[in-house]
Amino acid sequence: MINTTTSKGRILSITHEQDVDGLFCGAILKNAFPDTFIFLANYGSENIKRIADVVKLNVSRSSKSGTIVISDLALNNNNLQDIKLIEEAANQSKRYGWNLVWLDHHSWQEEIRRRVQSFAMLILSEDQEQKCASELVVENFDLKKRTACERMAKFAHIVDFRLPEISTLPPLPEIITFYRSLSDRYRKLQLIIKKASKGIFWDEELQQEYEEKYLPLKESTISSAMKSLLIHHIQGLVVAITESPRILSKSLLAERIFQERPNVILVALYAQDGRVSIRRRAGTEIRCDLIAHRLNGGGHSYAAAGVIRSNGESATTTILTATRVAQELQNALKDVLSIRL
Repeated sequence: MINTTTSKGRILSITHEQDVDGLFCGAILKNAFPDTFIFLANYGSENIKRIADVVKLNVSRSSKSGTIVISDLALNNNNLQDIKLIEEAANQSKRYGWNLVWLDHHSWQEEIRRRVQSFAMLILSEDQEQKCASELVVENFDLKKRTACERMAKFAHIVDFRLPEISTLPPLPEIITFYRSLSDRYRKLQLIIKKASKGIFWDEELQQEYEEKYLPLKESTISSAMKSLLIHHIQGLVVAITESPRILSKSLLAERIFQERPNVILVALYAQDGRVSIRRRAGTEIRCDLIAHRLNGGGHSYAAAGVIRSNGESATTTILTATRVAQELQNALKDVLSIRL
């Protein structure tokens, strides 16, 4: 259990910006500890550098000591420079009286796990435990008696594991993905966190934007993605590959593909910047996280993400195609299936 005296200091919450679980990690801390500053982040070396810089800047400027909480983010690409940047920021923070707590529920490589444990309190949950990062925050900060925090953790759990109850929840995952495609995405996402920290998960403003701005684009975008869908037979598996529109939830698109293509076992959704999301059909044993590890990424056994780039390419120069994704999956799946699922 994390020492709850952190409520007397400050909390710097650095959390994943892409989904309900990440945003609610920050909202839960904000609800319990009002003196919480929330910074939204993502994967990749550029983001790791930003995280390290944010930690150093805020710790050095703060008049109080406190706790840095990194949530729903994993270090898994074997980039020693990324780990070194975080370690340097953590060591500087300790000199200012700050502690670093890292909570995550993705798969971590053992070597990286040990390295991070040397400079942070690392709290991980494996796939089989079926816990999302929001639940880890509630449990480890002893917040089970706070109704709003418990409700957020339950909401995030249902969404993260795509439980049947998701149909009874407001479409927050979709509006989050939509907001992330907008120029003012950071402000929009922070607004969701602010509302959730007060126990408000959906309101008239969100409903209006959902109906007037998102829904008119949703079906046409799904239709376009389905039309460009290509089916490949890779290492004995039927794999569907298509470009993923920015405004669509990847879980939503993957579910549509599995629904309309009953023979598809694996779905790969790619973006022009080189990022690839990998989803497996429910009831199968394909390890998406192992595939993603071979694509410089990570995640869960049921859903993961990686990056495909040639040597010398950056996010601004990468131009990804379905053919290129299929080639990379051919190599990754060969390795994964050779060590057995």
